[in-house]
Amino acid sequence: MRNITKSRFGLVVVFVFLAIIAIAFAAGDITGLRPNGGGTSAALAKVGGTSVTESEVRERIDRFLRGAAREGQNITMEQFLAQGGLELTLDEMINSAAMVEFANKSGMQVSKKLIDGDIASNPAFIGFDGKFSQKTFEDLLQQNRLSPAVFREGLTKEKYGTWLVNRSALGTPTMPDGVLAPYASLLLERRAGIVGLVSTVAMDPGADPDEKTLTAYYAANRARYLVPEQRVMRYAVIRPEALKAQSAATEAEIAEQYKKDAAKYAATEKRSVEMVTALDQATATTIANAAKSGALDAAARASGLEARKFDAVEKAALARDVSTPFAEAAFTAQQGQLVGPAKVGASWIVYRVSKVEKVAARSLDQVRAAIAEEVTSRKTAQALADTRQAIEDGVGDGKTFDEAVKDAKLTAERTPQLTAQGIDVTKPEAKPDPNLALIVRTGFALAAVGDEPQLVQISPDGAAALVALEKVVPAAPKPLADIRAQVNKDYLVDQALKKARAAATGMIAKLEKGMPMAQALAEAGVKKGPPPKPFDFKRSETPGKENFIQMAFAMAPKKAKLVEAPGRVGYYVVYLDTVEEHDASKDPVTMGQAKAGIVPQIGPEYARQFIRAIRGAVKVTRNEGAIKRLRDDLARTGVR
Repeated sequence: MRNITKSRFGLVVVFVFLAIIAIAFAAGDITGLRPNGGGTSAALAKVGGTSVTESEVRERIDRFLRGAAREGQNITMEQFLAQGGLELTLDEMINSAAMVEFANKSGMQVSKKLIDGDIASNPAFIGFDGKFSQKTFEDLLQQNRLSPAVFREGLTKEKYGTWLVNRSALGTPTMPDGVLAPYASLLLERRAGIVGLVSTVAMDPGADPDEKTLTAYYAANRARYLVPEQRVMRYAVIRPEALKAQSAATEAEIAEQYKKDAAKYAATEKRSVEMVTALDQATATTIANAAKSGALDAAARASGLEARKFDAVEKAALARDVSTPFAEAAFTAQQGQLVGPAKVGASWIVYRVSKVEKVAARSLDQVRAAIAEEVTSRKTAQALADTRQAIEDGVGDGKTFDEAVKDAKLTAERTPQLTAQGIDVTKPEAKPDPNLALIVRTGFALAAVGDEPQLVQISPDGAAALVALEKVVPAAPKPLADIRAQVNKDYLVDQALKKARAAATGMIAKLEKGMPMAQALAEAGVKKGPPPKPFDFKRSETPGKENFIQMAFAMAPKKAKLVEAPGRVGYYVVYLDTVEEHDASKDPVTMGQAKAGIVPQIGPEYARQFIRAIRGAVKVTRNEGAIKRLRDDLARTGVR
């Protein structure tokens, strides 16, 4: 499990602690559920009195693959199975069922009220008014073919998992220095050796393949030439600027707003005030005496206090920030006058008015433009909200995309055929259009052509787009006829790579007997490529280094190993000469680094051990025959 989390999609697959349904919804990324689609109710495992069925596992795998596709990761079933995805999915579902069984046996119960609260506070179900929307809740579940009962069941499982696992990993874990020191010492370990590259360009790949060989090679490597799923979306954008003209403020509205805000535009006075609050009269008197011949803030600091400053505030604001009696007093004091100590409530106050500003009244003509902009902005925002609500209501009542667009007087547009990342595969050099990012994401969240259009906000100013899915082009490899030259080249590279591996393998025994790397490369027939390269690193310096350096820190000294170089350029042959060990127990910096890396893993490790113990406490029985049949069927037909 720990190793697969380092794979390209393992982190998404490993749902050890929480039910995936709840995670997906809590993240605001609603994932799809499809009907059982060919699966059966055969039990793959029994967990106490609960069965984990084939249909449930198929749905979970389908949900994962669809979610990965929306994020631009087009994972084939072959890749999924090769990475152990089926075992991880089944294991996660067994974990979830075991935790529910254990929780119920331990007297835990999740109430309906608690789940209702989680649903009501879930951001995925918030409407445009910022409140929970029953319609949004129902629409999202319907769109994803998910019943409220199934969704609630997922939330319930998630709640049990949170209660149990969080309790097992609570607190701040610690590790004694005596236990930590051996791990910290590894960071100081230094290793030296030499690496050579057996390059594919140094190998003779042989003749070009015949048609039969090339076709077989293409069939065996179809995933290499896979074009991700592509979709075409239709969309119509509602923009605030399009509504601004019809929302312009009238003279009557401007006059009404001016009248409503009369106090705002009337003549007023603003004052800048410094004040110090003390708990006793003696301290306040000391500050006041010192401030008579100096700055009030300096006098306050001398007594261990800080002066508060109010710059250019009106009386109402000062009353709100301090108190009404203080504001009244401050607005009658003379500029520069030091006042106090004065008792206000239980405190003593010393203050000084440092500046007085007289603000003249502003006429309607003077503020007309500002009021017009304010009223227009407010009317535009309301028009935008009304338009979006009308579209949502119409779609909810069964209007098609075209009908909703026509009624809202919008213009429908169409995206090119795009991947989930917004890439047009016919124009690989072109960058994805950032203006289409949210539209594409929404289109890839729809389950099928014909699903209800979705309204999504696409910019901070409130602009939104109604999105419908028009076409789905499943992921498929490029036709051999279109890429014959590339496939032929790849075949030859693979043949050269096989020969490079054989040559590199033959070097290992020679190097371990003491032959220099350069001589071993020459005897292997490697006449092209870079010369041998010595290396000398501490373990702490290896993150981000080449894979052969990583391998050198997993070898015994005076031994040689090989590892494939990235990009099929050949094989690295590594000879490790020396290992220099160091003691980190007296090195606080290294001990701190080790602690920072290891201690955060203690909580998750407790959780893993706790889940393992839970599985031991409830009876878990796997149906290996049914699991094998499912694996074979998935390999043959996919999740459907």
